[in-house]
Amino acid sequence: MAKRTLLTFSILIAVLTLVSCSISIINNGIYQDGAWANAQWLGQDMVTLLLALPFLLISLSRGVQNSNWKWTLVHSGILLYFTYTYSFYMFAAELSFLYLLQVPIFGLAVIGMVISLIEIFKHDRVCSFKGRGLKITIIAYLLLISILIASLWIKDLVSHLADPNHLSDTPDGKAPLIIYSLDLALIIPLMLASAVLMAKNKTLGYILGGIILTKTSTLGFALMAMALSLYIQNLDPDYFLIILWSIIGVAGTILTLSYMKKLSVSDTDHHSHEN
Repeated sequence: MAKRTLLTFSILIAVLTLVSCSISIINNGIYQDGAWANAQWLGQDMVTLLLALPFLLISLSRGVQNSNWKWTLVHSGILLYFTYTYSFYMFAAELSFLYLLQVPIFGLAVIGMVISLIEIFKHDRVCSFKGRGLKITIIAYLLLISILIASLWIKDLVSHLADPNHLSDTPDGKAPLIIYSLDLALIIPLMLASAVLMAKNKTLGYILGGIILTKTSTLGFALMAMALSLYIQNLDPDYFLIILWSIIGVAGTILTLSYMKKLSVSDTDHHSHEN
């Protein structure tokens, strides 16, 4: 039942995403958030359509339908990407007709991610990793990115609290609290926990690592596209962030693919479908 529900939810997400992103890319003016934000929505929607959506369907086929545990981790990571991304449309964007499509995408992604995690933890599995050098590289990547992003966001937050006249790199100068809240309260703790638990050779660390690496690499490309969209439209992007998101996206993708190749899984009840 859970497998069929996850399959149905993921297909619905795919259909709604195809329609929503196609409309917004063809007519970016449908968003009501001004040129600066609209340009970023354009970059976000292009990566969602051209990268996240195909990976949603591929991981659905290879992971959920074929009971491949490692691809199920990828699927959970993509659902986390959809949850994170569509949080902005739910709580930060101005109301537009796309909201009617984005609300169910967000809801289905949240519920689908919960179901996917339940399926992942349903059996008592033991994970191991082949390749000490690669493992250290991945741990270093997760620690470095989490510390770097946390430092950037905390510095801006502290500047706002210390100086009422401080301006963030946003059109109105206000701190983008939804970004800071999601990253500092959810994503960065997950990255740190993954790194620490992987270093201790814990199965939970390997599970979280597969999920967060998938999410981080896809979101890195999305953020890169958002910044590039600002550049193309001459809207004063932050060039440091363009470089940073590009590195996160490319490095994250390479590490995610290598990670999944080297990760080994054994089921303690001997009913595992893949190793």
